[in-house]
Amino acid sequence: MGLVKGLRRGTRWVASLAAALAMGLLTVGIPPTSGTASAATPGTFNTAEFDVPSGLAFGGGHLWVSNQAGNSLTEIDPSTGAWMGTFRAGRYGFNHPTAITSVGPDLFVANGSGSLSEVRAGNGAAIRTISGPKFGFLHPIALAVSGNTVLVLNAGRPSATPAVAGSITEIDARTGHLLRKVSGSSFAFDDPIALAVSGPDAYIADVANNSVTEIDITSGALVRVVAGQGLNTPDGITVADGHVWVADAGSNAATDIDQSTGAVLATVTDSDGHYGFGRPSVAIQSGGNVFIASPFGTSPMVTKLSATTGTPSWFMCNTNGPYYFSLLSAFAVSGDHLWVASQSGANSKTPGAKTGSLTELNTGSGALITTLPLAE
Repeated sequence: MGLVKGLRRGTRWVASLAAALAMGLLTVGIPPTSGTASAATPGTFNTAEFDVPSGLAFGGGHLWVSNQAGNSLTEIDPSTGAWMGTFRAGRYGFNHPTAITSVGPDLFVANGSGSLSEVRAGNGAAIRTISGPKFGFLHPIALAVSGNTVLVLNAGRPSATPAVAGSITEIDARTGHLLRKVSGSSFAFDDPIALAVSGPDAYIADVANNSVTEIDITSGALVRVVAGQGLNTPDGITVADGHVWVADAGSNAATDIDQSTGAVLATVTDSDGHYGFGRPSVAIQSGGNVFIASPFGTSPMVTKLSATTGTPSWFMCNTNGPYYFSLLSAFAVSGDHLWVASQSGANSKTPGAKTGSLTELNTGSGALITTLPLAE
């Protein structure tokens, strides 16, 4: 099972639009129907493969990409890089998708407008769209999974007057039913932006409070809030081997927190030039290592470091080869393959890549495997 992390970067949705779309809607069960893909033949080059990719997830043996601007999902055969199809809004309810994850046979897509779409990975069938006031979806921005529970991180309206705090909505993946909502001032969800799950707990990075909140998933109870202590605009989070790693965009650093005690163990910075951090954000773990993306600039980076010691192994950027990184937005890992989504194809030389691209790396060496779209 691939480790999946899908995240957004940069966009905060207009509050009035979200409210208008959410009011009065209920959980809607849609009879499964085969998805409709683009007219291009599966396996061939398609100039519309990606449109601002926002998340990555493995499901049904394929790699799925949520396209924020395209209101669509793209299905890729990861073994060949072949494009299998693009599934567009319509019956799926896609509306500014910000993240994607998988549970059992299904994919769940968070829509920034205020809903959750469920899709069967095996055939692209639309299962249901989950929405309505009772779910508390307010600018969903990240997803995580614990057993049969889908956790939806809601960004809230941090810039509104008055500000509306963020929250977590927990959904039963089997039924689409609401399990609980987690919110309140004690959780310090002023501007939550990233989410990770490990064991019975969830960990949330909040950029406004320079904090990490830990909650018990089953009860929704607060475990602890870790604030300050080197945390500086935390924009990404992952958990591995007893360590919570946080990407600190404000200080070009990463903070290591003891998972069992909440104690800050270390902050590693790029002052020695060994990490390549530049406003680091997206993070994922695999095989005892942590991978952190620095999305911006002319040469965005992916950095690999040890989860237990923080020792860097490598960092790769466009000067190391034709990775075509640009506005990095999401990771997915399967075995020794690391997939990275770029929300722009500005650094790509491949025709048709201007609205987004994917890069596949070897997790051990960082060596480039392929970039998508494939050239004709």
